Amino acid sequence: MRDDTWGAALQAIQATVRIPSNLPTIVRGSWLGTFTPDTIVRALAIPGYSPECLVKAAGLPLQEGGCSSQYLLTAVDILGVKASSLILAINCICELVLDSGPAGRVWTPLFKDMMAEIEIGHHLGFHADVIGTEQGMLVGFARLGGLAALLGSHPAEFSDWYLATQGKSSSKEAIAHFGCEPYQVSALLLQHIGFGAEIAMSAAVTLGHLHPAVVEAKPSLDLWNTTYHWLHALKAGERAPRNDIARESLPNIARFFNEEPIPVHLQALLDAVHQVRTGESSWTWHLPRDSYEETAQAIVYKVKSKPYGSTWSRGLATR
Repeated sequence: MRDDTWGAALQAIQATVRIPSNLPTIVRGSWLGTFTPDTIVRALAIPGYSPECLVKAAGLPLQEGGCSSQYLLTAVDILGVKASSLILAINCICELVLDSGPAGRVWTPLFKDMMAEIEIGHHLGFHADVIGTEQGMLVGFARLGGLAALLGSHPAEFSDWYLATQGKSSSKEAIAHFGCEPYQVSALLLQHIGFGAEIAMSAAVTLGHLHPAVVEAKPSLDLWNTTYHWLHALKAGERAPRNDIARESLPNIARFFNEEPIPVHLQALLDAVHQVRTGESSWTWHLPRDSYEETAQAIVYKVKSKPYGSTWSRGLATR
């Protein structure tokens, strides 16, 4: 029997994620270590980017009239090349999804949940060198990034499904709504923005809870599995994942979490995660405006005036 689900997942990506032509090059070059901060800034001259997202992510104040190249270099130096490319990609995808004019009661909780997982992944990676902040953020983005793409490609169907299931349903239900499963969209989304087949495969196996025996075991798959289970354990308020393999992959952290008192650096991790869990992520660099409320108002205006496909970007300064 023919499996058309991957084709449906690809159609969802193609319908929504119309990224700038050089974004995959930026992502690949940054994660392979061949791009420098200056390379990234020069690449942003192509339309379709909101470079101010890097300034916001770096904690710098926005400049009047757009961001100068030198100011962007400062932001990329603070963030690092890999993180900068990922932030650009996430911001770009979010703005493309918002171009479809989704309902605030759907996109707002989805985006907030996504940013919570991205921020928790960052905190986890900061305290676990084997993961790293960028890998933590990438795994945090993958699951809900796929849902965001489905929102953009199937706005009506997605709203009904998401509000009823909070994004968690059986494979049969998801396929009935979209023709594919969310993990398939997530995997192809990562490949589409430049992360390559190996990372896409690792995302599919991890997010789809597939049996790893069906693919060739690779270090990236083990890293994805470890990061995913630790991230979601922390998000659920647990000190360590129940998955034995993932827990044993970070023995130093797992061991210390069983001690009292917990070492100061790991208590800092728990405190940071607790702040996200009990409130929400304070990160708003993925939004085209400064807050969820301002972005929602802008979406209403765009829906009424119908300027779809236009960029939300304030752009690079001419100086």
